[in-house]
Amino acid sequence: MNFYKKIILTLIIMTSFFLLSRNGDTAMLCIMIGIVGLLLVFSIVWRLLERKKSHLSEEIKKRTITWWWMVAVFMLALAFNRIVSFIFLGFLCFAALREYFSLMPMSEVIDSKTLSFKDRPSILVCYISIPLMIYLAYIEWYALFIIAIPVYVFLLVPILFVLQNRTEGSLKSIGIITLGLMFFAHNLGHCLFMINIGPLLIMYCFVLTEVRDLSSYWIGKYFASLASKLSKGTIKRLLESRVAKDVSPNKTWATGLFSSIFVSLLSLVFVPIMPQFPDGKLSFGYSLIIGFLIGIFGLFGDLVFSMIKRDLKSKDTGTILPGHGGIIDRVDSLVFTIPITFHLIFWMYF
Repeated sequence: MNFYKKIILTLIIMTSFFLLSRNGDTAMLCIMIGIVGLLLVFSIVWRLLERKKSHLSEEIKKRTITWWWMVAVFMLALAFNRIVSFIFLGFLCFAALREYFSLMPMSEVIDSKTLSFKDRPSILVCYISIPLMIYLAYIEWYALFIIAIPVYVFLLVPILFVLQNRTEGSLKSIGIITLGLMFFAHNLGHCLFMINIGPLLIMYCFVLTEVRDLSSYWIGKYFASLASKLSKGTIKRLLESRVAKDVSPNKTWATGLFSSIFVSLLSLVFVPIMPQFPDGKLSFGYSLIIGFLIGIFGLFGDLVFSMIKRDLKSKDTGTILPGHGGIIDRVDSLVFTIPITFHLIFWMYF
């Protein structure tokens, strides 16, 4: 990272700290300081590995630099007023949806992994649904927000196909389009309504989800190393039991379970600083449950998109985030954990 980029990055982070401090948002400020501290540790680790000429240094360097920028932009968006937060998170949904559709090129050849040029009106409707969700979340119209996409937009897509007088390839295109609509406009779009509850809830879900992704990697490495040293037996079989070996040969039940337990325990750190909800404060017991479910659903979010990428013969969904791949590669788990977290909190405390 050159000097000017470092200056810009520092200014973004310092501006975020200033805005949070001015607004008296001590809880968010503490979390941001903790995240920045963790990134500083990873920055030191990559430089040490670089000096030792470790083969891991370049990968960790790319990932860490990308994390710095993602965290800085995310912090700035949440530190400003609600409108900026809505625009930023809405753009995230739009970018993920666009990346999803870009994975399947348009062609008039009937193929299970392509879209037709005739699908453009339906895809446009999917894009338009995102500003609709932003507006409904902004005015806090929860009743319509929660059904707008899964009922009205979902029904509109096949109606458009009928109006186009289409038959061949329609079932395939409707499936691809509505899956993207549900994943990125509806599920990921739940983060928009989270702003109304408080940015701290977004941080709660985002941090626990990303920690799950990170911890599962290292726990998986440790379990794999441990299993290789064991002779045949029950423990070795448990450690090596795959969730779905053809989808992801490295994802095991043991890693998923222990990562979920770790995330569940980490969630307790947030409990004292969580805001007061209409029907009470987040309890330690309920936070343990939410944290564990974030771990489990985060695992399956990761696996679902691994399945999609394997079907498309694609390693990553894009190259926009060096060391991470595409936007979907970074938000795949969030597509599953955001709606789960939102509804568990909303059902219990609202």
